[in-house]
Amino acid sequence: MGEVYAAYDHELDRKVAVKLLRVKPGNGVSLAEGRQRTLREAQAIARLSHPNVVVVYDVRTFEDQVFIAMEFVDGNTVTYWLQARERSFQEIIKVFLAAGRGLQAAHDKELVHRDFKPDNVMVGRDGQVRVMDFGLARQVGEKPERTQPVMQPVRSISEAAAAAEGDVMSTLVINNNEADQTIDTHEQQNSGLFAGLFDTNLTRTGAMMGTPAYMAPEQFLGTATDARTDQFSFCVALYEALYRERPFGGNSMFALTANVVQGNVKEAPDGTKVPLWVRRILLRGLRPNASDRFPSMKALLEALEKDPAVARRRRALTLAAALLPVAVGLGVRQTVASHQSVCASGADRLAGVWELTPAGVESPRQAAIHRAFLASGKTYAADVYASVKRVLGTYAQGWAGMYREACEATHVRGDQSAEVLDLRMSCLQERLGGLRALTEVYSTASGEVVENAVSAANSLGTVERCADVPLLRSVVRPPEDPATRKRVDDLRRRLADLKARFAAGSWHEGIGATDALANEARALGYQPLTAETLALVGREHVDIADGPGSQKALEEAFWQADASRHDDVRVEVATFLVWVFGYLENDYPAANQWAKTAEAVLRRLGGHDLERAWLLNNLANIEGLQGRKDAALQFNEQALALKQKALGQEHPDVGISEGNVAITLEDMGREQEALAHVNRSIEILSHALGAEHPGVATQLSNRGEILNALGRHREARQSFEGARIIWERELGLDHRNLAYVLTGIGESYLAERDALNALAPLERAWKIREAKETAPARRGETRFALARALWDSERDRRRAGTLAEEARDAYAQAGDTSKVSDVDSWLAQRKNKI
Repeated sequence: MGEVYAAYDHELDRKVAVKLLRVKPGNGVSLAEGRQRTLREAQAIARLSHPNVVVVYDVRTFEDQVFIAMEFVDGNTVTYWLQARERSFQEIIKVFLAAGRGLQAAHDKELVHRDFKPDNVMVGRDGQVRVMDFGLARQVGEKPERTQPVMQPVRSISEAAAAAEGDVMSTLVINNNEADQTIDTHEQQNSGLFAGLFDTNLTRTGAMMGTPAYMAPEQFLGTATDARTDQFSFCVALYEALYRERPFGGNSMFALTANVVQGNVKEAPDGTKVPLWVRRILLRGLRPNASDRFPSMKALLEALEKDPAVARRRRALTLAAALLPVAVGLGVRQTVASHQSVCASGADRLAGVWELTPAGVESPRQAAIHRAFLASGKTYAADVYASVKRVLGTYAQGWAGMYREACEATHVRGDQSAEVLDLRMSCLQERLGGLRALTEVYSTASGEVVENAVSAANSLGTVERCADVPLLRSVVRPPEDPATRKRVDDLRRRLADLKARFAAGSWHEGIGATDALANEARALGYQPLTAETLALVGREHVDIADGPGSQKALEEAFWQADASRHDDVRVEVATFLVWVFGYLENDYPAANQWAKTAEAVLRRLGGHDLERAWLLNNLANIEGLQGRKDAALQFNEQALALKQKALGQEHPDVGISEGNVAITLEDMGREQEALAHVNRSIEILSHALGAEHPGVATQLSNRGEILNALGRHREARQSFEGARIIWERELGLDHRNLAYVLTGIGESYLAERDALNALAPLERAWKIREAKETAPARRGETRFALARALWDSERDRRRAGTLAEEARDAYAQAGDTSKVSDVDSWLAQRKNKI
């Protein structure tokens, strides 16, 4: 189907494998169909995220050719691996189990490979096994094309053999239909149909595809294929690897076809060391009727994993234990008890980090953090500490419970392998490192840290992730070399500290250090760590207003995560790039593209309600910026519902989303509904953060705007004043945020025809916005309000006219034609009096 070249991606500094289409017109296959199949292969693999499936980076067309850029696997095919040296049957089964898991992952996505063979499986030098060449993959349940006249499928052995005559070791696409579907690849790409190419039917009635030596009877006969077809090919390949010969004889295609269709498996060669139980499994997988095989690849793999010899040894140990004296029996029970005791030691590992204590009791560590919070001088410090204690207490309890469950699954119940235990414990150790780093930051808390303490606690990685074994297996594991692994662990500890400082608001302390850490991670070459570090670099550069630097770091983080199957980082970075491109850069096409990427990863992963909620939150922002208010409201309401489901009704993130819904409803003129949501937001945030927290001030300011729109101006001023007092204390007397509430107060007085009282707050707002506001619409808002106050108070009508003209220019710069018209109308009415 193609030729594969080693290539170099200079942008991301990595070696890749590039597959070029080789199929040419003829033998029943058109060039268009060849292009389709190659594109189909890329899309089939791109649907999968599994450590035992090769990663596809990109698929493109070049002139009349198609190429696929894939990960470069430093290793060889299973065929070569088998020939390199003598392998035990245990080694062979281990490799095929890994490949089988790759096929199982494909089947879980309703994909059938249809060309599984040893040459389509790679064994890396790191021992990782990957299935590749999904060029003949199809969806389960895909129906034959019936829109064109076709020949009937082959039904007899002779017809099948005649159709398939050729090299039994080559991949064949033998089509009994002379009429080919013609699809222009470039036209598809331009028309938006490219993404759906995988759904195009390529397996028409009368078409036989695969490599004959490994094909199932249904492939020879041209009948429907499903996951059990891959099971048959898998068993042929495993049989060949174990016995050094294929299960079906035949010196010609006719003889091979007859033996496969009739199920004539060879007798085991003399002197074989392959156990009988393995042969029985293979014979079942090689049955000619698909319904007689294992019900799924998972069932086949489970059978291969159950070595009767191991089971016999376990039974013997059980019997021996039953026959031992009572004293020895007590010793056995004590051993089990000792395992349970070890598994219950998770709480001990939290010592000095965040201990599990009875209600109302503080450990020395917690007491020190409490004192540090109160010493910050923040009036809301006690409320914040109470929320932090509640969040971290729940987190620590969950961590200890997950530690015990993972440990007992292996050491007590025996229903989990040591490999899975290692994966889960590594995940838990990483989570513990994040918790330790955050409490270290808390122990010397500044006012800035106290302000951000609750959001920092809520940003800790979830412990539930440590129970998601498929996701844990999907990320490339650290190097086995002890020195390199120690270096990875060291960098992870430093990254945890930088993440904690950033989450707690001390991001300025990490600028430079995080960039340096990213360079060290790149040099080490462990891509998951590089991705995590660059994700933090990107966020830090946003905070120092370095848009280009942020985009560059985040995009590199995404591709590093993509290469290492680190889906947590892929989703996080793609979601954040929606906000960077859409909200900060007003590049809506780029934002939407990243949104599609984030959604694709989320759809494959399933669950992850909180990540999806933040994606919807960011989409709502950019929809609102483009004036699509209905869409913005829909996204905000969906984000709110997902946060409530994931976090509960009283979580601060839920309060933020309640406020976002309120803003959108106000923009739509639905002020009464908006008021209910903003009041709910203030209630949640006041409880979680304290009534005098800056986050509460934001919602108080928003409520003032809504009350002004409802004509409840005195209540609006009370809300604005509450926000003003908090912001002046927390941010200073000339912070940009104060212009919002000061303008709102002035507007409320103007609405009550009290221009004299409107002057002072509006003059102050004008000074702040002229000095610090970058948005022209905001400057226009305050200029026009002050112009009206000056005019109506008869203080300085010449200046009022000048301010109104400047407001008009600002609104014009912002593209707000409605406001320009309002100012023009106001000026026209006073033209002869200025």
